[in-house]
Amino acid sequence: MAVMKTVSSWHYAVSRKIMNKRVIIIVVLLAQLVFADVGSSMRKGNHLYHQGEYEEALAKYQEALVLEPDNPKIHYNIARALYKLEKYPEAIGEFQMGLLEKNRDFQADVFYNIGNCKFKQGQLDAAIESYTMSLLVDHKDEEAKQNLEFCLKVKEQLEQQQQSDSTEHNEQEQQQQKQEQPQPQPQQGGMNQEQAERILQALQSREKENLEKARQPETKARVEKDW
Repeated sequence: MAVMKTVSSWHYAVSRKIMNKRVIIIVVLLAQLVFADVGSSMRKGNHLYHQGEYEEALAKYQEALVLEPDNPKIHYNIARALYKLEKYPEAIGEFQMGLLEKNRDFQADVFYNIGNCKFKQGQLDAAIESYTMSLLVDHKDEEAKQNLEFCLKVKEQLEQQQQSDSTEHNEQEQQQQKQEQPQPQPQQGGMNQEQAERILQALQSREKENLEKARQPETKARVEKDW
């Protein structure tokens, strides 16, 4: 009985090993099929993207995402297609998933593209922040540098325009207030023409006397010595 039990146990162990190998083979084959499907969907999506068929490309990328939902590169491609379709908020969400990728060059591209989305939405400060982040990750990114400089220049021009518009608006208000103020009116019972001419002559005569005095040289007071 002991021998039979040992043989039975040996057969059981061999059977388990065979089953485990089969499971492993099946898993590998399934993984290869999944990878092939993902690769096929991505290649088709890329081809459609370069043909300008962004809706169709998006559909292919989403097929790949069903098989690998945590793949940052699939999210990145989906974001690119959404950007071309001018769906900028959705594109930003997909680009942000790309930050899960540890490759720094890839992360720099993510920040760069988020900056593009923000700029397209008119969010200038947010675009500047994203381009800055891209340069912090990859300081050699010339495109990010150019876009950052462009956004800073646009921001400066907008601020100058706002200041100019504000100054012009204030000047218009001041001019309007002046026009609305009552103009001084001549007082009733004022002087007549003859009285005005007499006052003018007196002022001219006094001015002449002051001018003659001013032309005379000044004299210093003489100090007498007392000794």
